[in-house]
Amino acid sequence: MSEVRGKVLKHGEQTRTMHWVHLVAFIILALTGIGFYFNIGFINNMFGGGANASMVHRWAGVVFVVGPALYILLNFERFARFVDTITTITKDDIGWLKTMGGYIPFLKGEVPPQDKYNAGQKMLGLIIIIGCLLLILTGFPMWLWRAVVPPAFLAFCYSVHFWVAAILILAVCGHFFLAAIHPKSRVEFASMMIDGYIDAEISAHHNEKWFNTLEEVKE
Repeated sequence: MSEVRGKVLKHGEQTRTMHWVHLVAFIILALTGIGFYFNIGFINNMFGGGANASMVHRWAGVVFVVGPALYILLNFERFARFVDTITTITKDDIGWLKTMGGYIPFLKGEVPPQDKYNAGQKMLGLIIIIGCLLLILTGFPMWLWRAVVPPAFLAFCYSVHFWVAAILILAVCGHFFLAAIHPKSRVEFASMMIDGYIDAEISAHHNEKWFNTLEEVKE
């Protein structure tokens, strides 16, 4: 590992704030959705019953949309760079996927250098963006236009909404495990959710391509 000392800023204040808003809204959406969809009493009771859980679900959906939308409007150039990064798949990304970044013991091989986000994080970013768009496109018709859209289309929206939500819940749980619990990568949690900084030594090892573009390391 590189002999680099200090810390580098990986995630700015607005990015961390947006992440918190989106995460809290997502957790509320997941809980209320599971509660009233499967009629799980103790979850519904956390929100004052099934009817209230459904109402909280809808308004949490508004926060889920408005939070990132404001962030994109205020930081469009930064968001564009993020999208460009996660949609640019290189030979090194393919190599990372073959070894799964060294996180799976039986997959051997050298882990190639990565950008600010490794190949797994790029895949997750794409899944979340596409998944969120699908939740929005199916969720609001189910709420606002359910009385006017054809029943077949409404049923289609319910089906897509359910399965996309299930995939995102599993993806976020996996992301939380790697970012907050796994010993090789749990430093990512503090970087995204607390102060934005990450140890320069760790970044130089796990995000070598991005680290080499930086001009400042905080002692």
